[in-house]
Amino acid sequence: MIGIYGLTLAEFLFPQEEFDAMTTVAQTANSLNMTLLGTAGLAIGRHLVAPKPMQSRWLQLQEISNKALFNVYVVSALLGFLYMLMSVDFDPVAFIEGMLGPRFTEPWQRGRLGGWNSLLTELGLLRYVIPPLAGVIWNRRRFYPAWQMLIMAAIFALTLFHGFSGGTRNIFVAYIATFLMGYLLTLPKTTFRNTVIPILIAAWISVYGSYHMLEFRTMGLRNYIENRVYESESTRDTLAVDYNLSSIGPLVDAMPARHPFLGMEIITWSLVRPIPRVFLPGKPEGLSVSIEEIVGAEGWTVAVTYLGESYMMAGWLGVIGMSLFLGALAAWWNRMAMRHQSDYALVVYALGFFAAGITMRSMFMLTTAILPVLALVAFQKYGPIR
Repeated sequence: MIGIYGLTLAEFLFPQEEFDAMTTVAQTANSLNMTLLGTAGLAIGRHLVAPKPMQSRWLQLQEISNKALFNVYVVSALLGFLYMLMSVDFDPVAFIEGMLGPRFTEPWQRGRLGGWNSLLTELGLLRYVIPPLAGVIWNRRRFYPAWQMLIMAAIFALTLFHGFSGGTRNIFVAYIATFLMGYLLTLPKTTFRNTVIPILIAAWISVYGSYHMLEFRTMGLRNYIENRVYESESTRDTLAVDYNLSSIGPLVDAMPARHPFLGMEIITWSLVRPIPRVFLPGKPEGLSVSIEEIVGAEGWTVAVTYLGESYMMAGWLGVIGMSLFLGALAAWWNRMAMRHQSDYALVVYALGFFAAGITMRSMFMLTTAILPVLALVAFQKYGPIR
């Protein structure tokens, strides 16, 4: 619920003079109604699942040793950054320089349709495992030698830098949020100092970082710093996210008046999206009609959150149904933390926050976002780390 609020309404806590020229009063009213309806659906959906401990055996994860936790951390980092390193021939200087360039110009960008190398890019999802593991390891820091802590701190710093320099705010915020959840869920004892203060710091970093990421993502972090763009008058004097409300309104105007609802095509694309094309040659290239075509956007991409995508599926009923489903799914996942669980299981639980947050931006990301969860479960169930 915080995620969908942040994507639609949070920016209006600040002046947004540009928004007035982007939409009409009627379109904004439709966008607000959809946001309120979706939020209500998320809240009601959690009551569709009984509040009792998780019974699923595959999510009853036993504790692993500190050594195994370190191994999972390092292996996740090696596999997560493997394709990026291969793209620069394992040159560390070129690796960092690639992160400093403009968005979508990095040497590790995959092709539109992907190929065998897309298997390696999918391994990059293991980078999302690093922050929550780092939170758990910080609470266990007394049990690790200094050299291991240095290695893990360097990996965590590199992961945060990658998330920040890429200019994609939902990734950077996901890193911060999952680290915070891994840390908070495994605290041996909670106090004001070790709970409230870290939450406030994480919130400040997220907001401050998000503001600057929006400014430099098209020019790259290097140009932003070297040319002192952050000191110029061309930077925004307000915090803006994606103006999703301005995109949802035209969507309601266009469907079903000019375009029919897409129905099960939305669900099908969500399910097959993470499957590499080499395994599914007949995989569609996307929706039969894109969001940009529907709203009449030319030359830029449009985001409408899961609310708009649900509307594309079945109108207002689609918004209600998908919101109830996601609310129920979140409540089912919360059951995992309602009983005594191992720290490792709580890391898996924390990754659910990443999946939930990224799904609020696009429901098409849900099936991809749960892959790190499945990887950690497989590591514990079938890997040599028990």
